[in-house]
Amino acid sequence: RKDFLRLMAAGAMSLAAGCVPEPRPRAKRKHFAWLRGDFSTMEPWKPKFARWKAAGIDALLPNVSEPEVLARVAEAAAAEGLETHAWIVTMMRGGMEEEHPEWYAVNRLGQSTATDPPYVPYYKFLCPNREPVRAHLADHYGRMGEVPGVASLHLDYIRFPDVILPVALWDKYGLVQDKEYPPFDYCYCDVCRAKFKAQTGLDPLDLDYPPSNEAWVRFRYDSITEVVTMLADVAHAKDRALSAAVFPTPTIARRLVRQDWPSWPLDAVHPMIYHSFYNEPVSWIEQATREGVAALGGRIPLYAGLYVPALSPAELAEAARGALAGGADGITLFEAQHPTEEHWQQLAPVLVS
Repeated sequence: RKDFLRLMAAGAMSLAAGCVPEPRPRAKRKHFAWLRGDFSTMEPWKPKFARWKAAGIDALLPNVSEPEVLARVAEAAAAEGLETHAWIVTMMRGGMEEEHPEWYAVNRLGQSTATDPPYVPYYKFLCPNREPVRAHLADHYGRMGEVPGVASLHLDYIRFPDVILPVALWDKYGLVQDKEYPPFDYCYCDVCRAKFKAQTGLDPLDLDYPPSNEAWVRFRYDSITEVVTMLADVAHAKDRALSAAVFPTPTIARRLVRQDWPSWPLDAVHPMIYHSFYNEPVSWIEQATREGVAALGGRIPLYAGLYVPALSPAELAEAARGALAGGADGITLFEAQHPTEEHWQQLAPVLVS
């Protein structure tokens, strides 16, 4: 049973493998790194920025939520020739449970992520269909988009909670998720149910097995897509591009977290092709990249996200070569601080060649 997700994804990828464009020349490539840390002062970061730039990194994605911190990072990065793209968590937002408990997503059992988050305590996801939630997100992204020197706004956790976890995580949580189970299936709040009923005449809670209803499945895809579309308008109004970190392939993303990312109005996409999460070999990164590139049809760039903690120095170089061979426009490292000096020595020739 643990192999069913892999088989499902492999079928779609094999169909897509024959229609991928040739790898783009270096002049059109760009390489990124996600970045977290203490940005209260930038002095400790300056030599790191210089090292990463020398190794072939072109742009940083710092995880920040305050405009003044983002401005500080952007200025220091620009001094070393690095772009800044603001990495912002979108739907997973704790801290508002007491003031706005109604904003949070509700599972098929009627449990809210505000009080009963799935998997881990911080998994407190907002409902994408509530207008106050959308207004809150638009305001935050708008303020971040006003920061000078920021190239784009970058969506993360732009999804529902995992209705099915990546297969390598099942044992960690003592689960076998061979189908969609009620505790992990979102969102069944009053707003989502009423909106779906207005469209179809159906209440999803009246369905025998809601995951088998194509309209209800599509409704969840569209709910996230509507938020992305709204935030794209916000970003573009500030003259900023919009990108997103997404699950590794369109097939897996739709199945696990309701992300129909090939349909999103993005300017770039960064699939998290974390092979170890799916019990896959490093060679799978090229295959997964091909599926994403084929689905996009050249409409926007794809930057393949690589999970450095699961890669030796030689494997990181292999992973980067595979992603580029699969048609990626560059790679994105999770995250900048993880590579050792040996990692950088092996990776740099791939990035700058």
